Amino acid sequence: MSNDWQKQTEQLIEQGRQSTAGVVSGGEMLIDADPESGFFRAKLRNIQPADRIPQLVRGFCYILSTSGAMFNLTVKQHIKGAEEKKDE
Repeated sequence: MSNDWQKQTEQLIEQGRQSTAGVVSGGEMLIDADPESGFFRAKLRNIQPADRIPQLVRGFCYILSTSGAMFNLTVKQHIKGAEEKKDE
């Protein structure tokens, strides 16, 4: 990874931290992945306050779908409880 890319990534992370300050006070994200098969999933646990879990999940889905679009992927998602299936 180039030094410029690392600096840009660190700046992006810091901007994200500033914009999401106060959303949660702690918790864990577990990531299970098998790169060879293209499989990954994430689990949130011990999120405080617990009522922020739906907001976090929707936020991560948005980030993931946006990232997929950046890689020129057609993104299809179904979010339980959402009004409709979205194709982006």
